[in-house]
Amino acid sequence: MPTATVQRACDQVLLWCIEDCLISGGPDDERTRRRADGRARGRGAPKPKKQGGHLYELDVVRIVTFAGVIFDHCVSGTTFPFSVASNAIQTMFHYTRNAFFALTGFVLVYQYRDRKLNAVDFWRRRYKAVGLPFVAWTVFYWLYHMYVMWPPAFSNIPRTFETWEGTVAALKVLAYDLLTGDAWYHLYFVFVTMQVYLIFPFLLKFLRWTWGYHRYLLAGSLVFHLVLLHYMTTLRPEIFNYGLLAKLWNHLPATVFPYQFFTLLGCVAAMHLEGMRAWVVRFRGRIIVLALGVIAATLITYGHKVSMEGMFPTDAANVFRPYAAAMFVMIIMALYAAGTYWSDHRTAGSFWDKFLSTASDRSFGIFLVHAFALQELAPTIHRFRFDVYAPIVTVVTFVVTVFFTAAITEVLRRTPVSLWTTGRKMIPMAKQSLRVSVGIGVAMIVIGAAFYWIVDVPAGAVSIFLGAVLLVWQALGRTVFAGPAGARPAQIKA
Repeated sequence: MPTATVQRACDQVLLWCIEDCLISGGPDDERTRRRADGRARGRGAPKPKKQGGHLYELDVVRIVTFAGVIFDHCVSGTTFPFSVASNAIQTMFHYTRNAFFALTGFVLVYQYRDRKLNAVDFWRRRYKAVGLPFVAWTVFYWLYHMYVMWPPAFSNIPRTFETWEGTVAALKVLAYDLLTGDAWYHLYFVFVTMQVYLIFPFLLKFLRWTWGYHRYLLAGSLVFHLVLLHYMTTLRPEIFNYGLLAKLWNHLPATVFPYQFFTLLGCVAAMHLEGMRAWVVRFRGRIIVLALGVIAATLITYGHKVSMEGMFPTDAANVFRPYAAAMFVMIIMALYAAGTYWSDHRTAGSFWDKFLSTASDRSFGIFLVHAFALQELAPTIHRFRFDVYAPIVTVVTFVVTVFFTAAITEVLRRTPVSLWTTGRKMIPMAKQSLRVSVGIGVAMIVIGAAFYWIVDVPAGAVSIFLGAVLLVWQALGRTVFAGPAGARPAQIKA
């Protein structure tokens, strides 16, 4: 199938979905939304969840997407850049970064679309939940980079600050990392999210003001998106070769501009939640089947670029290639469609209900931690990378990374550093099960010791250390530091 034909087909699918699903327009929009809701209910679909309540369908989108990020990074860390197959997989899983921003825009608008938003209060709360972890992890990865760069490990850190010149140079690197989100390869997402938070109060007002024209906003946003991606993956405009504009272009992946379409897509979808959800429920199966077809067409295009156009696999799999835009939209829609099925049929209090709720709570912390976990596992990965079949190494690495990252995140959520490292306050000691916390700590120590001394996996030392930290805090948090938020709630005076 010619590449141009596939590209036109994907673009047409994308435009159809936007026009048909995200309906907007004054009275016409209200009539269309009522008709869509009526058709959906006529087919037995339940009414949308009450406004302001928890949208369980988003748990599915969030958890699958965070798992997809880890898997994507596991693939890149266990395979080689020239692998056509591994880059094809990564082409598909590159949807994750765009899904993050669509989800961010959706959640923000859902929370504030029908109530007053105080910008200062919004920024204060959002930057506390996201800005503090960004600063904490930037500093951590800044120091960690010194630690892992050259042996003998820990001695690198004090050696860096032995002279005034070395200290100034190191602090300049830290300032650069804080200003660019470049401390580690995944922190750009948090950096861009803070940019979204900065503009959101103004964006929400703009969306309210342009009610009735949202389809045109999305169309214009899509055109800008595709043009920008074209230049990002071919040749930059001449004007961006000089001065500050050149610096901006070099850091475009860490700005909101390449993600503005998906952010706006999420915002508009939430503005028209009732009609959009009814439409998705009605065509749920077709959306998922269509998404599979678009994925196949996109992978064919990727193969054409590699085999016929001679592109290097990593270049053809570039996340900013315009030909993949339709696939990213369809994957997000398919995940949301699957999420609506879960939301409509979930059993409150069931194992999977509790699992998804807990995983959703831990997801941001897992995202922040997983790059550290992968780096700690890197020496072990390299031992087997040349001798073991690549898919086996990838799958085993993914499973180990998920459990390792989840365990680290669980320690962080149960200790006083939770807010700074996961964006959420520590689970109160009174709500922590001593048996569960001690079990996690002991398991981390035992499993870490087995991996470190028996299997010769250096990452086991991290598991031992953090397991011990959790056990120590359980003792201190229930005795020395127990208080109103601890294991012994403050007594209420009569």
